[in-house]
Amino acid sequence: MAQSHVERDGDTLVVDSPMGRVTVQFTEHNDLGVLDHDVTLPSGTTVNNPVRVLAHPNGSEVLFTVRQIDLSDEEFDRDTTTVAADLERLRDLLES
Repeated sequence: MAQSHVERDGDTLVVDSPMGRVTVQFTEHNDLGVLDHDVTLPSGTTVNNPVRVLAHPNGSEVLFTVRQIDLSDEEFDRDTTTVAADLERLRDLLES
């Protein structure tokens, strides 16, 4: 969940982040609830983020997989904290 202006460049989203300019490219639109997306960091490293939206009797459930690939424990903890905050913001947006 971007905290700054998001630019669209074709199918790619471009945003300034605390680590620098990143690009985000989502999988093609589908009816399966798959929102996987690749985030390319300023270093050129691309991180694949698997995301699923599942039907739930009371609405929907969002599952975001965080993997500890090439991250220290400290970096992984930072990433999981960031993802948790993003999911909280998403919930707040959807519930308002």
